[in-house]
Amino acid sequence: MSNPLARSGSALVSQARLLKQWARDLLNLHADDIVTVSELSCALPDCPPRETVIVILSASGDIRQLSIHKALLEVDHDDIVRVIATNSA
Repeated sequence: MSNPLARSGSALVSQARLLKQWARDLLNLHADDIVTVSELSCALPDCPPRETVIVILSASGDIRQLSIHKALLEVDHDDIVRVIATNSA
């Protein structure tokens, strides 16, 4: 029996793994650094309906958050490059 509340299960997991790997590669992260990827929804005015948030917790305890105003399945490599460049300045 399939879960009627599930959203693109395996595709979502595969995409999240891909986004994590791109972030690791682009930021030259250490193996001990933790990367999480989440998709959030928002119903507030002036808020995008879907947002993908990448959080990096470094082994040293530093936390970095990158937000992309797209659904997780719509995020591509160029989006990751752009958000890193924007947040590095």
